[in-house]
Amino acid sequence: MGILDYEVISSFSPLLYALLGGIFGDSFMILVGFLYSQGEIPLLEPIIFTLIGLVLADCIFYFIGASSYFSKLKKTKIGGKILKKTNSAIDFLTGNNLVVALFYCKFITGAKFIINVYLGERKIPFKRYFTLNLVMAIFWTVVSWSVGYLSGAGFSWIWEYFESLALASFFIIVIIGIIYTFSKKLKRHFKREYH
Repeated sequence: MGILDYEVISSFSPLLYALLGGIFGDSFMILVGFLYSQGEIPLLEPIIFTLIGLVLADCIFYFIGASSYFSKLKKTKIGGKILKKTNSAIDFLTGNNLVVALFYCKFITGAKFIINVYLGERKIPFKRYFTLNLVMAIFWTVVSWSVGYLSGAGFSWIWEYFESLALASFFIIVIIGIIYTFSKKLKRHFKREYH
């Protein structure tokens, strides 16, 4: 049995990919790319259903923010105080710009839920939100999957060529460092461009 026995979960895999994509977002797409590079899963099904789950989860949280129940929560003392602080932080980070907010939403793990609720609460027109969110989701899917695939391919090559798990693991750490540095530069670019 490999890292992931595809035969065992094949009948549930679309739902599983959609669920994990919705919960973990682009971080899970990195794992999908990694597992594909190891020959553990097929190419298209995991990518498509992970992307669907990711976009559906974003929309669900958008609608939570746009709902009348959320408006009632804002009127409570504790809820209003927390939301005011959260909205101030997001306003500061994004400069009230939808593109920047969606960029952060995909880029920062865990922020997708908060920022999508924030965008719904701000009553961003759904059609505009959905279109830009889909574009960002596709962009980050390509980036995340590629990172996972290249990391997995490099990991396998180093492990087989040098026969060293430590060296192969070090390679993954270097890749994570490069991604982190690149993402910080990209974040600065977005701040300059859209603030």
